[in-house]
Amino acid sequence: MKRKNSEFPVNVKKKVIEHSGNRCERCDIDFDEDFQGEFHHIIPVIYGGDNSIDNCSLLCYDCHLVSPDVKDKKDVLIYKYFFLRFASFKEAARHHKVNTRFDLYIQVALDIAKISKEKF
Repeated sequence: MKRKNSEFPVNVKKKVIEHSGNRCERCDIDFDEDFQGEFHHIIPVIYGGDNSIDNCSLLCYDCHLVSPDVKDKKDVLIYKYFFLRFASFKEAARHHKVNTRFDLYIQVALDIAKISKEKF
């Protein structure tokens, strides 16, 4: 069985650096020549993730270590919405006082609807 290439292409890395402002997308620390970010697969290749810009985050070493284990596309919304504030799905669930992923999905949907309503 041939293993998928788990390396992001240079053009994806450049776009992610540009989009993030060359900062960790979670803790907002600046990267420079001496302190480099790490490119993170939101959905790991082993779970079907690819090397696209939509599946890439720029994180510092510490944030990369605690990044949540996203196994499918439905978890990407929670990752993108909550990982900026929480180290795991469990931490986000505790914050919202819910016990299941389903309840967390509902809470995320309600929060996104509220945010969307305020912006438009």
